Amino acid sequence: MKKASIFQNLNIQPLENKQTGVTFRAILIGIILIPPNTYFIMANHLRFWSTLPTTMSLIYNVVITLTVLVSLNFLLKLLIPRFALRQGELLTIFVMLSLSSAIAGHDMMQTVVPVIPNGFWFATPENEWQPLFWRFLPSWMTLNDLSVLQDFYDGDTTFYTKKYMTAWWEPILWWTLFLSVVIWVMICIDLLIRKQWIERERLTYPIVRLPIEMTHSDGRLFKNKFLWAGFAIAGGIDLINGIHAFFPVFPEIPVRKADLGIYFTEKPWDAIGWTPVYILSFGVGLAYLMPLEMSFSLWFFYLFWKGERILGRAMGLQVLPGFPYDGPQGVGAYLAIACFALYGGRKHFYSMFRSVINSFKIRGSVTQSAHNLTSEMKDSTDYRLPLVGLFAGVLFLFIFSSYGGMVVWMIALYFLIYYLLALGITRVRAEVGPPTHEMFVANPRQFILDSLGSRHIPPPSLTMMSLFYAFNRGYRAHPMPHTLEGFKLAEVGNMKTWKITIAMMCAVVFGILASFWSYLVVSYDIGANPGLGNGGYNRLRTWLYYPSETNVPAVAFMGIGFLFTGLLWWLRTRFPAFPFHPTGYAVASSMWTFGWLWFSVFISWTAKNLILRFGGIRLYHRVLPLFLGLILGEFIVGGAWVIMRLIWGISVYSFYR
Repeated sequence: MKKASIFQNLNIQPLENKQTGVTFRAILIGIILIPPNTYFIMANHLRFWSTLPTTMSLIYNVVITLTVLVSLNFLLKLLIPRFALRQGELLTIFVMLSLSSAIAGHDMMQTVVPVIPNGFWFATPENEWQPLFWRFLPSWMTLNDLSVLQDFYDGDTTFYTKKYMTAWWEPILWWTLFLSVVIWVMICIDLLIRKQWIERERLTYPIVRLPIEMTHSDGRLFKNKFLWAGFAIAGGIDLINGIHAFFPVFPEIPVRKADLGIYFTEKPWDAIGWTPVYILSFGVGLAYLMPLEMSFSLWFFYLFWKGERILGRAMGLQVLPGFPYDGPQGVGAYLAIACFALYGGRKHFYSMFRSVINSFKIRGSVTQSAHNLTSEMKDSTDYRLPLVGLFAGVLFLFIFSSYGGMVVWMIALYFLIYYLLALGITRVRAEVGPPTHEMFVANPRQFILDSLGSRHIPPPSLTMMSLFYAFNRGYRAHPMPHTLEGFKLAEVGNMKTWKITIAMMCAVVFGILASFWSYLVVSYDIGANPGLGNGGYNRLRTWLYYPSETNVPAVAFMGIGFLFTGLLWWLRTRFPAFPFHPTGYAVASSMWTFGWLWFSVFISWTAKNLILRFGGIRLYHRVLPLFLGLILGEFIVGGAWVIMRLIWGISVYSFYR
């Protein structure tokens, strides 16, 4: 009864009780589709560095692939019904492609690969990288053979030679093992919290609404006229603007032209800076799926952050290096979200540990009642394996990092902050589902360097932390939210948890290997684009060359971010009608990334507010396909332009950035 009520509240119909979602053929299809999807992401990044799919919460190349699969599945139902894929199988493929695409993203594997050789290739007498940190770089995680790297950066050759493959295999092996364990720990954490967040708190998970609706076996979404109206609006804008890119005399729909910042030229108002008024269809569509107070908080706190800059300019605070300290405030905000979310689930965790202890007691009993109780627990609440997996994964991370030169206390602090921030962004996506999220200035190294300074950290530890920059550059395509959303889809599709876990780990391993393969194949063909790989080394040089102490103002603003988020959280628990949600404050702290979409969220909030006020919940559900059509139309037509650019190497319209 409880599970049924969850689906009714979300307007989602669960599959039949027969748990057949995660099948061998679904996993096999997912594995087969990972390389072409990964190649698209890597080639688009290396050749054009534009319209990057993994900078969005819902990754558009995965939606395009799912659309093709659903279309082919309709044909199979007509011609060979017994071979048609079920909804659970389609959702399994979606989860695998989403996770592998996130791994191949702008803030993970696109940074990992160039980090491996950049420390040696870009060392010069001027930057003094060689005397500063060469001796601290683990040889098994990096590559220093300049004869191999010459063609990697120059191109005009092929990766498929014995010389290149022999040189790269060792760092590929170790990075694949390391990153697989990093994500395995995320999955174990998700297994421990999923019951609390999915069943008890009933978080909305807006990001996965479109794939759920797309994969219904009766095709109800594609029979809805509102869907095609939304598709026509978004697709029409992208089609017209795409033609304009080829023929400038053709009219353009100016959805990305306005900037409020140009109208504020006098002090202190000029501190507002770049404030775009863009209308992006997919942003409008995704924002409609959010709870109303969430979308309101997002655009409100974007303007709040702008107001903070203006106030700081008026008070003369801009003289402080780093003001407005949006990075430290963002760190504090996301840490607060993670901590308060864990605190909110304290009863669940107490029950979880108690059930684990009882399960070991039951294990020693041979009575029939104990056997029945164990069977019941094993079905849905056996936390022993996730806890063992979590412990084993963390132990491996300690051993791996220690072997690389990191001291134990630094390993503990770094990964504690890393997984807390990961938990924070996972909570944000589960509860809010923003169109994009980025934490480039909110990360473990920011916390550690601001809190301790580089002077008190051993150089080998700083070196490993700079290498870890490779998988922790930003959080726009963080894997952890995709894994928890995978468990949400498993809940919707009545899939077995252990099966979807296997599917996700297959996506992790094959996704990492496919990322290495596609990046190296394209780089040896056209030459690598190493820009992302130098960030960690440039920071390492600064840490070693200019040792720093504790950044007191940054720590203070970190505390302000934590306390302000805690205050918002407390007010929402005490006053249910309180309109401001703390996640809006955290997401809007990255004003560059969210700046592209704040006005689209505002438009969607306004429309949804009017719809609910004058038409109620019935009208909301009736026009929902219109907003899903906005997402689908933008992704299909806008994504088609990107595919054309990749195939023919032509300049095309970019619907996002």
